[in-house]
Amino acid sequence: MRARNSTRDFWALSLVLTMGAGTALAHAQVPSLVVHYELDETAGTILAESSGQGADATLTGSFQLGTLGAAPGTGGSVTFDAAGAGMASLPDGPNLTNLRNDLTLLAWVNPLTYGPTGYVRIFGGDNSAWSCSVHSGGLLFTTRNIQDYYMNGTLVPLNAWTHLAYVMDANNDVTFYMNGVRLGTMAGNSPANAPGLNWLVGAFQSTAAPLQSFDGSIDDIQVYSGSLTDSQIAQLFAAPGSTLDSGTTYCVGDGSGMTCPCGNTGTSDTGCANSSGGGASIGAQGVASITGQSFVLTATGLPSNQLGVFFQGNNALNNGLGVPFGDGLRCVGGAARRLQIVNSDFAGMTQTTVDVAAQGGVVAGDLRRYQIWFTDPGTLCGTLFNFSNATEITWQA
Repeated sequence: MRARNSTRDFWALSLVLTMGAGTALAHAQVPSLVVHYELDETAGTILAESSGQGADATLTGSFQLGTLGAAPGTGGSVTFDAAGAGMASLPDGPNLTNLRNDLTLLAWVNPLTYGPTGYVRIFGGDNSAWSCSVHSGGLLFTTRNIQDYYMNGTLVPLNAWTHLAYVMDANNDVTFYMNGVRLGTMAGNSPANAPGLNWLVGAFQSTAAPLQSFDGSIDDIQVYSGSLTDSQIAQLFAAPGSTLDSGTTYCVGDGSGMTCPCGNTGTSDTGCANSSGGGASIGAQGVASITGQSFVLTATGLPSNQLGVFFQGNNALNNGLGVPFGDGLRCVGGAARRLQIVNSDFAGMTQTTVDVAAQGGVVAGDLRRYQIWFTDPGTLCGTLFNFSNATEITWQA
């Protein structure tokens, strides 16, 4: 008979005793931030990609760094001169190359003119894939050589900051937003074609005329895989500079740090493996705002129809590597607080329905860590419970 670990059993028992019957929750696809250019640079020719998933962009032509941004939360901006062919280019990569539909782009823009041809481009493939622009004051989403989606009218003013969002859903329809408000939807019938070698900030193409370079300032470009909702876009407009990212994940079960308890290795974005066939992953949806109440913790890769507990802590245990506990790694500690008892659905997914900020007692500026503990009757190591990886979130006002 194997020896029992009293600390482990006390933790597991204390969690189980607080659990009640749960209801399986439907789980919407969680958007993932794949490109973020804050455009706060004040010198040089490189625009940093801050999500960690994309590539830095290189500036060419006529531009000015460090110009006034759209709002205090967005920092500075980049001003492009269309006459001087100002633009920035970045190489294609795995985060963008397969993004043909079910995508969202958001940006703050302040055009000085609508350009010599009436087109000023914000972001898109270099004469390929898809692009977003302002067209004679209206909005345009282009799938190169397939379709132009127009939202006509003088909607985007000159010499003023405007927040724009373009959503191409999985049905190839495009919805336009301005300052957090939905303007309308245009029907489509095909995804975008594959991108070329590069993507561009502030231009349509890098060599052949017309370049359709942006004439004015651009701030805080965000690209998501997944179609953001009306409320998510309104939240981002209301909280300039914020993102719908999933925080910073850590404490993975892929063996790169702490070894999983019985060799039950997961992957680079999950906890240790469980009976679902993979590891569980924690994520987030919405703006981590203490007043916005749109923030949701999510979990995928769980065993089907099992109880779990989302919990919060102050510390990343063992310098973020976690400590072996049950079938997994416990990654979060320090004033640990249970947030909500949940139940995974048939697909092994779940999410919070409570006000996470209120349940966690957080205030603006707090850095908190999150993880989900869950039962696993098909346990690989014999302890009947496991953990996801962890994520850390900095809360906003």
